[in-house]
Amino acid sequence: MSHAHSLNQLAAQAEALRNSLQATARDFEQFELNVNGVQDCMKRIRKCMRMVGNDRKAALSARDTRKVMAELEDAITEMAELLNIND
Repeated sequence: MSHAHSLNQLAAQAEALRNSLQATARDFEQFELNVNGVQDCMKRIRKCMRMVGNDRKAALSARDTRKVMAELEDAITEMAELLNIND
């Protein structure tokens, strides 16, 4: 095997490694975005739970309860999309 052939093989392997590292970096970036999205959904869900479960406040009106439930459903749907979970 010639040195030129070995160098060409090494260059091809380096290119494949570079491409893999770029793909991994893109995947990790998307993962980080998804984690941030899930954390935001959790905050929204926690806020809704506090609104519904807070005994110190007067009971929510039916209209407000519907708004809170819609917000909960939206947050859960968004979280499922971020986690790639199909209902």
